[in-house]
Amino acid sequence: MRILNKLPSPNNNLKIGLFGGSFNPAHSGHYHVAEQALKALKLDQVWWIVAKGNPFKVQHGEFEERFESAQHQAKHRQMKVSDLEQSASLTYSIDTIKYLRRRCPTSKFVWVMGSDNLVSFHNWRNWEEIATTVPVCLIIRPGSLYTALNSRFSRRFAKERVRRHEVAFLPSCKPPNWGLLNVPYNYESSTRLRERLCVS
Repeated sequence: MRILNKLPSPNNNLKIGLFGGSFNPAHSGHYHVAEQALKALKLDQVWWIVAKGNPFKVQHGEFEERFESAQHQAKHRQMKVSDLEQSASLTYSIDTIKYLRRRCPTSKFVWVMGSDNLVSFHNWRNWEEIATTVPVCLIIRPGSLYTALNSRFSRRFAKERVRRHEVAFLPSCKPPNWGLLNVPYNYESSTRLRERLCVS
C-alpha cells in the first residue's frame, strides 16, 4: 500500500491493472475486485485511481477521505493508490488512460472494474474509445451478471469478448478485447457501508 507519487520508467514492460473509482468509501469488495484481477491476469501491479469526482453519483466524502479509505483497503505490496486525477486535474477515465499511455508507452494496461458498472458504462465520456484504447476486465459482482451481459457495452463489443480461458491473456490483447472474470462473490458495497456507518 503506497501512494503512487511517481510513474514507472517508460522503459519497463509491466502489466498493470487500472482500477478507477470514487471509493466512497473503499471497502472489502473493492479489494476483492483488485485482488482477483491481480491473480487471474498475472498482473505486476494494480493501481487504484481515486476519482476526482463522479458525475453520476452524489459525493459523500471529500477526496482526501476517499483517498485514505482506498489506502486503508489496498494492503498488498502489488497495489498502489494514486491521486493522479486530482494532482493532474484529470476528470474523465479516458483522459487518465491516455495520460498514462503517453507516460508509460511500454506498459501493458488493463482497465479493471466490477461488472455492476457496465450497466451505465455507455454514459461515461468516450466509453467506446476506452474500450478501443485498453483491454477491459470485468469482475463479476453479485446480482449484476445478467444486466452486464445485456448492457450496451456488451452488445456493442460482443464479437470482441474473449473466452473464459483467455481472460488471463487480456494484458497482451490488442483492444478492443474484454472478458468477464467469474469469481467468488463479495457482497460489500459503498452504499451498504455508508448505511451501516450512519446507523452506528
